[in-house]
Amino acid sequence: MDGCDYATMNFPLPDWAGGLGLEPHPEGGWFRETWRSGTTLAAAALPPGFQGPRSAGTSILFLLAPGQQSAWHRVPGAELWLHHRGGPVALELGGTGDAPRDTIVRVVGTDVERGESPQAVVPEWCWQRAQPLGDDAGLVGCVVVPGFDFADFRMLD
Repeated sequence: MDGCDYATMNFPLPDWAGGLGLEPHPEGGWFRETWRSGTTLAAAALPPGFQGPRSAGTSILFLLAPGQQSAWHRVPGAELWLHHRGGPVALELGGTGDAPRDTIVRVVGTDVERGESPQAVVPEWCWQRAQPLGDDAGLVGCVVVPGFDFADFRMLD
């Protein structure tokens, strides 16, 4: 990545996110890795689909600005989304087939009375994409187990 994602440039960061050290993410939005486990899992100990050893877990901050939508993508590890700040984020899940289908939406946010949940799980190999709801950027944390590696990352063409 050359540090410049032209699809992201049209969606500036909110003032409150300036100190987070976020960079453009290839799928859209902004991110920064915040944790990578020091424990490494051997390839033989991992489920099928991993191309080598992986950290036991990883975590990022991920921000989507109003009007942005991440691309359909999937990873072989389970992913836990945690809402941190801003507006709610619609997390669309599209199953584990060759392409997304029969989608369901989970809203990650703090207004439980309106059906939002402060966290949501994306199962292993599940297609996913996200977008903020309303006029506010949404900041979430994403924890992946086994840990994320771009070698495993698949975006829909």
